[in-house]
Amino acid sequence: MFDLSGCVNDDQIIEPVTPAATNELSSLKVSTPPTIDGVAEAGWDQATKLVTRTEVPNPENDVFTGYVGKGNDLTLRSLYDDQYVYLLAEWVDSEKSTKHQTWYFNPTDKRWKQESAYPTFTNSLETRKAFNEDKLAFLFNISKSTIGFDTKTCYATCHTNLLVDPSTGLPTTPGVSGGTARHYTNASNERVDMWHWKSVRNGGMNQADDQYQYNARPNGRTSDSKVSGGTTNNTQNLTMTGTATSVAVPKYVIPSRDNYDWIEKAEITAGTAKLVTAVDENGVLTLADNSTIDPNTGTDYQRVGAGLGVKAIPYIITEPIVGNYGDITAVGIYSGTGWTVEIKRLLKTTDTVNQDVDLSSLEDQPFGVSIFDRADKAHGIKTNLVLKFNK
Repeated sequence: MFDLSGCVNDDQIIEPVTPAATNELSSLKVSTPPTIDGVAEAGWDQATKLVTRTEVPNPENDVFTGYVGKGNDLTLRSLYDDQYVYLLAEWVDSEKSTKHQTWYFNPTDKRWKQESAYPTFTNSLETRKAFNEDKLAFLFNISKSTIGFDTKTCYATCHTNLLVDPSTGLPTTPGVSGGTARHYTNASNERVDMWHWKSVRNGGMNQADDQYQYNARPNGRTSDSKVSGGTTNNTQNLTMTGTATSVAVPKYVIPSRDNYDWIEKAEITAGTAKLVTAVDENGVLTLADNSTIDPNTGTDYQRVGAGLGVKAIPYIITEPIVGNYGDITAVGIYSGTGWTVEIKRLLKTTDTVNQDVDLSSLEDQPFGVSIFDRADKAHGIKTNLVLKFNK
């Protein structure tokens, strides 16, 4: 029997919540803060480790198809000083996933295409993995506003069991690629703070997305206010030379670079990334400097087995965030066997519109943590955790 008391709406996805045997993350006060570089230096050794594991639940309706039951062994540590709280997350992951909807060229139909952010299935069998990034997220209860959060964490809020087409906001057929599982709170006063680090979309920025959840239905997850920056999609439509046919192609490319996962806005400004100005019927790209890329020669821009050629073009353009959306400093490094992510945030931000949790009282803070392993929406979770400041 599922506990249905967390959400008052009839489309809530509920999973049984089992309290963690060890659920306390002790935050130690320090006078010398850690350097946020994705490397766990010696100063972290004094912090108590919380060793746990995330697991992907089954919300049914094929929302997490291909991921249910998977998980990651996770170790958390925390430090704080008079101004900031610091989190260190280390988890085991046998594969570095930093290809997010990457552009490739199909030599059969002579078209540029993107890999899917979701797994591809044929007759219920996975035939191609998702081309998505590894991610990490923390949830905190803002101003103790969300009823039941202390004991249920994210299950105190609403997870719609419908996939929603992002372009229309309307439900899609369960299991169809491109839908998005939505999340929102029960009441107008309920707010949840979400710190969301993404291995590609925060690439090169040394930041994590500062987001929050509120009661907009069906999608109450949104980003804090910002002045500028963040990510944009590296895409445009061009009319093929000599035709009236419009096709989607990458907007920018760095021709000299191999195996890159994003393009930084600064590289566009500097001219390192070249604007694509034309495409012909054979898929040949013309760039702003009048050079060309012929993707029919070799496999550099094509699919290579389960992977991609070395010059496949990133879909994401990054730019440092200015504003409350960029409150969180974060750096992640992949070691070959897993990720190390360091996070830094003010105990009390400059937020004035109830988008951030205030930690300055040093009171115990219930929280949850999620790991997205090469996934868009499917996430392994660990609920019922508590951040305790060692005063």
